[in-house]
Amino acid sequence: MMTPDQAKMMIDMFANPMFRQGAGEFFSKMQQDGMEAAKKFWGTTPYASNFPDAQQMMERMADFYSALGFVPLAKYEALQKETDDLRAENRLLRETIRELQQSFIAEGGAKAQQAWQGVIDKQMEMNREVAKSFFDAFSPFKTPK
Repeated sequence: MMTPDQAKMMIDMFANPMFRQGAGEFFSKMQQDGMEAAKKFWGTTPYASNFPDAQQMMERMADFYSALGFVPLAKYEALQKETDDLRAENRLLRETIRELQQSFIAEGGAKAQQAWQGVIDKQMEMNREVAKSFFDAFSPFKTPK
């Protein structure tokens, strides 16, 4: 059982980013290089019966570190690569959507401008016809000079 001071020291230690990085690197190195050496060492010592099997000890340590939130370096690197790939794909998709929106806006703007010009032209034609009709209607009433 741990005393409250020991528990506080352990929590402070795991809150330190330098320790977390170092512990992750240590655990990764221990997993990669130390597994076989530990198996050989524990199997050949006269104290092997006093300690659990090396594989079981490593599994317990892995469980302990995973409970603290650490992940093996290989898993972290795989997830980091997947994250980078997803970010690149996301960036590509955003750029594609932006280009499609811009082309849609440009095309729609050109069509709106043509429609507006057509409306203006029709309005001008109607105004000319109204003015001509007005002048034609009052032309018999012109006073001779």
